[in-house]
Amino acid sequence: YISSLNRGVTCPDWPLCPNGFAFPPEKFFYEHFHRLVAIVAAIFTGISLIFIRKSFWKLNKLVVIIVTSLIIAQIIMGIFVVTSKFNPIIVAIHLSTAVTIFSLIFVLFRESYIEIKRKNV
Repeated sequence: YISSLNRGVTCPDWPLCPNGFAFPPEKFFYEHFHRLVAIVAAIFTGISLIFIRKSFWKLNKLVVIIVTSLIIAQIIMGIFVVTSKFNPIIVAIHLSTAVTIFSLIFVLFRESYIEIKRKNV
């Protein structure tokens, strides 16, 4: 999404844009927002990994471990996307990994919902 808007190159540094954590000017807004969403996703995934240890649902444990691993890989690929000046192959891998993460989180929510409904019946 960021590269399709031709906004990714506006923020050539990693992990922060030139203005740091401050609210970005319009030129950096999309890239800055993208990186903030990535930070929040990583934090929530880490929290999920901590809490899932006590879960009895084996599939959920596996999905959270896979998602955590993919988010770490996604962050590393994000670094390569920026440093390679948007190499199309790396961008495609970065995008497909994001879609995989989204799909696995959907599976996690669905399975959790099914398990909760089973326990309440």
